[in-house]
Amino acid sequence: MTKIFKTAAIILLMGAVPLLAQDIGGEAVKGAEMENEVASVSETADRDGAIEGEIDEKVLAEAGGETSEDIPEEEVEFTSFPKELSLAGDFSAYIRLPQRAVLDKDSYSQKDFEILSATPDESGLNIEIKAVPFSLGVSTFTALTFTGEDGTRYVSKAVNTEVKAVDTGIKEKKMLDIRSPYRPFNYWNIFWLLAIAAIIIGGYMAYRRRRPYDRAALLKAFEEDKRPLDIIALDRLDHLLAGNLWNDGEYKIFYVNMIDILRDYLTLRFNIQAHNYTSRDLLRILKNTPEFKGDVRQLDDLQRSADYVKFAKMEPTQAQRDSDVSNMRSIIIDTRPPRLDSEVKDEPKEVEL
Repeated sequence: MTKIFKTAAIILLMGAVPLLAQDIGGEAVKGAEMENEVASVSETADRDGAIEGEIDEKVLAEAGGETSEDIPEEEVEFTSFPKELSLAGDFSAYIRLPQRAVLDKDSYSQKDFEILSATPDESGLNIEIKAVPFSLGVSTFTALTFTGEDGTRYVSKAVNTEVKAVDTGIKEKKMLDIRSPYRPFNYWNIFWLLAIAAIIIGGYMAYRRRRPYDRAALLKAFEEDKRPLDIIALDRLDHLLAGNLWNDGEYKIFYVNMIDILRDYLTLRFNIQAHNYTSRDLLRILKNTPEFKGDVRQLDDLQRSADYVKFAKMEPTQAQRDSDVSNMRSIIIDTRPPRLDSEVKDEPKEVEL
């Protein structure tokens, strides 16, 4: 039985193989036929396009126009073109044409340049091309196309030129080491410095006013002399004038000694700390002292002159010195204390300058 079934299966397979081969062959034939049809359509389309192109050329020729092959074209060169250009700096190039012509719109499109204008001169033959470069290094100014009045096209040659960076005049500096970030100036520092300076000056002035002046030693020196205060002061002034300080040009020391003599006298005469006050304060205190009968203006002039010489380094004249000495004598004489007639007789006569 098994052999019978195998034999039957073989017979069936032998019959199916021709049928399957027939189906596959039919599909292959259909595919080949479709490819032949596509190729035929493509050839027809190309032939039709060529025919249409020939028809257009014939129609244009019959109408009296020119075809692309018939339009004359000439090559022209720039008569002037800069060899070196600056980046983003406009420049002018010149070209001469055989006849009046207009720059085609397509020529305005450049890769490395931007054409600003194309201006002909009065004759219309010389054209100025203004443009701006936008690329560093060697750049190509591509060909320009002009169309003349008779339809002739003029094509310029491409020009290679070098575009350099703009010289700003700023020299390159050497790289510096990295430093700490910049911090804006703090104005509070100035405020604190001024405040500290004011405190120091104020403290010094307060100390100068309140420092104890050795009035006892000064009083003892005057008591040992036994003469009146004004006589002692005038005598000390005469000794100062007889010395060599003025002749040696020691004007500052001369005025310091002269003011010390006056303040010693005022200290003992009016019981004030004359050496501890500034010139202005001393003047204010004496104005408010009823016993002071001297001329306030003379005292102010004397102290001003002394301050100019001591602090402003002014060189006084002989006339200025004589005026200051005269004012000092007047102040001492006008403010001297009253005394007995016997004391007046013993007084020495005043020395005139």
